[in-house]
Amino acid sequence: MKTLFNLTTSASDLERFEDRRSLVDFMRGFDGVELLACEEDKQQIVPEERVFGIHMSYFPYWLDFWRGDEAALQKEFGTLEECERYYGGTDRNALLKRFRADLAAAGRYRAQYVVFHVSDASIEESFTGRYRHTSGEVISAVCELLGELFSGAVYRPMLLLENLWQPGLTFTDPAATRSLLEGVAYENTGFMLDTGHLFHTNEAIRTQEEGLAYINAMLDAHGALCERIRGVHLHQSITGEYCRAVRADPPVLKPTYEERAWQMFEHAFRVDLHRPFTCPGVRELIGRISPEYLVYEFITQNRGQHRAFLQEQKEALAK
Repeated sequence: MKTLFNLTTSASDLERFEDRRSLVDFMRGFDGVELLACEEDKQQIVPEERVFGIHMSYFPYWLDFWRGDEAALQKEFGTLEECERYYGGTDRNALLKRFRADLAAAGRYRAQYVVFHVSDASIEESFTGRYRHTSGEVISAVCELLGELFSGAVYRPMLLLENLWQPGLTFTDPAATRSLLEGVAYENTGFMLDTGHLFHTNEAIRTQEEGLAYINAMLDAHGALCERIRGVHLHQSITGEYCRAVRADPPVLKPTYEERAWQMFEHAFRVDLHRPFTCPGVRELIGRISPEYLVYEFITQNRGQHRAFLQEQKEALAK
């Protein structure tokens, strides 16, 4: 099992390290990183040989664009010009171009796997929890998109599909999970089980221990499908009370798309905290799943907090 932590090439992440040696020193005790290559690493701080996975780009809302539903896009963005700026084009080829760039990055780093989010929700839906599209619709579109993306792809890393808590792959419905796995026309496909995201599918969870029991129950329900879990994003956040409060009284959305997007991002970060998962039994959970890649996936404010979270998670797994 390779033990990794998440990193992006954004300036806010890489400016924490003076140079490549500084990052390599920070990696001590880890095999390497899972990288979100969102900006150019101009100073070449990230050592290519330590990148095991590439987290592909993520559009929280994309299905209506993929289908060409102009009325829905007008409602979400205000104007089609704003929509074009967001996706980088006017049709589905813009999405494919972005994801092909991610595959190209995986090839440059010789990454062993890529991670793809299977989910869709508009800004309004993110607050209200009332969704226009079903998980089945999202899964069907993802299978279509990935079929086009990997058709003729030269670099063919392992494809790991990640669960979220909105329509798509939630890892709460074995039939839906199986339909996704069987519908993706790619020879090397598995799952990246995100423990924190699974927490969010049960807002009654009040403690880490309750969350751990819930994850084990979902694994029980999935049976042999669990053998296709190749990686784990390890973290937790207990925010069900906050989510229920927001859904009961959603905020008034701002007039411009940019302002609404910031509302949604701030909300998402309050839902999905990405904190260390440290209760008794987490070590046994990882043993049960036996993933090839274990990723300590945290959201942190600075290098010191990141180091503290990594150490806290490492100590919890050592007990």
